[in-house]
Amino acid sequence: MGALGGDYSSIGINPAGIAVYRSSEFSFTPSLHINSTNSDYYGTAANDEKMSFPLQQVGFVGTYKPVRETTDGLVSTHFAIGYNRSNSFNKTTFFQHNGVESSLLDEFVYQADGLSTSQLDWSPRLRVAYDSFLFDPLNEAAKTDENLPTAYYHAFEDLDEAGEPFWGLDNGGLNQRRLLTEKGYAGDFHISGGANFSNSFYIGGTLGVATHNYSKEVQHSEEVNPGNTHWDYLNNYTFDESLSTNAIGVNLKVGTIFKPTNALRLGFAFHSPTMYAIDEEFEYATHLEPGFADYNSYYSVIQEFSYNLRTPYKLIGSFAYIFGASGLISLDYEFTDYTSMRFKSSSSNSVDDVEFFSDLNNQVQETFTSTHNLRIGAEVKPTEVLSLRGGAALYQSPYNSNYLNSNDTFYSFSGGLGYRMNNMYIDLAYMLRREKYIQSLYYSGFVANIEQDIYNETGELVEFQKPAEVVSNNHQVAVTLGWRF
Repeated sequence: MGALGGDYSSIGINPAGIAVYRSSEFSFTPSLHINSTNSDYYGTAANDEKMSFPLQQVGFVGTYKPVRETTDGLVSTHFAIGYNRSNSFNKTTFFQHNGVESSLLDEFVYQADGLSTSQLDWSPRLRVAYDSFLFDPLNEAAKTDENLPTAYYHAFEDLDEAGEPFWGLDNGGLNQRRLLTEKGYAGDFHISGGANFSNSFYIGGTLGVATHNYSKEVQHSEEVNPGNTHWDYLNNYTFDESLSTNAIGVNLKVGTIFKPTNALRLGFAFHSPTMYAIDEEFEYATHLEPGFADYNSYYSVIQEFSYNLRTPYKLIGSFAYIFGASGLISLDYEFTDYTSMRFKSSSSNSVDDVEFFSDLNNQVQETFTSTHNLRIGAEVKPTEVLSLRGGAALYQSPYNSNYLNSNDTFYSFSGGLGYRMNNMYIDLAYMLRREKYIQSLYYSGFVANIEQDIYNETGELVEFQKPAEVVSNNHQVAVTLGWRF
């Protein structure tokens, strides 16, 4: 924890922890991650599981003391180099329900409304859906005049005598399935330095090179319920989305630890924003039965998009109290301001780019807020060589009150034991991170609060697709092996 130091994992919270070391050290931590995800979509339950074996951290700490040892002034200096994995994105989530009275195609029609068919090129997602005949212009003239703005209707809608669209599946709706597969990790390579003054004041800093690798694949399928015997236009389709993100960035962390008494320690740390350069690739595909125009599958071209991101800064305050050789307690408070995130073009300053990223940054201001997070830990030493540890953490949602999941709080619990023998130690730890949240399969960008009625500009009630409830349990078992010399 941030006010303790002397442990490699604590350097990531407060770099001043490096200055608490009394000797040099090498350590590494292999781990096992198991993610179990359960979803409830319109009352239908589904679950899935993902397993991985990442290297959580590896690092070296060098401790250097003056030729003449002293307890006043500069007592020691310290240097560290290593790698720490801060997050794992490996997760699979499955959703299913029969008889849904809405469709992903509703979202396409909503987003395309008022655009000409040529303007659909602005969105590869809409373009591939349109080229697949999943939605069509309401204005017949727009089929030949590609510059004519129009409204649209989709493949599960019919037209009444006035030419207005209505839901065409009146006997059982759609059987929906969605498989969301996520992979990747976030971590950083870092160089740290610190100094111990009079064994009571410690300072440290870390220069980090952050890496972020993330991929997402979505398979969304909709099949007409067999009860709709009159419907033969489109039986079923699958819409595939894939996203690949690679990012590299730099950041700086600085911190201090003050020890007013042998038992009490106070810490403070500042984490600068990480300045990321991000490259994304995404593509879309549809698979239909029956197909149209002698084609069953349609594919978009691979799209590439590069931009820069400045992540939020963090302020961390820490407290620890040591009960002699028998144990300790520690507490971290963390403040993160998500409204300070900023996106920026990485390639040009054209009018379109400036306008796009300005709108995006305004959305950040509207969508996110600041968070107050807490971590608490305790250690008991029944013997000189054995330590028993436990901890808990509480993380607030970064979304403001007008958006889904704004009231959600994420929890994590941990426990473990450590064994010391001469200059070697072994730590075994288990951590459970539990997240409960709402996920909208579509219309996700338009839902403000699912418990409130939402009306459009003309005062008509907007029918939104019901979101799914998701519970994700992340289990992590880690073994740290270390040598001090």
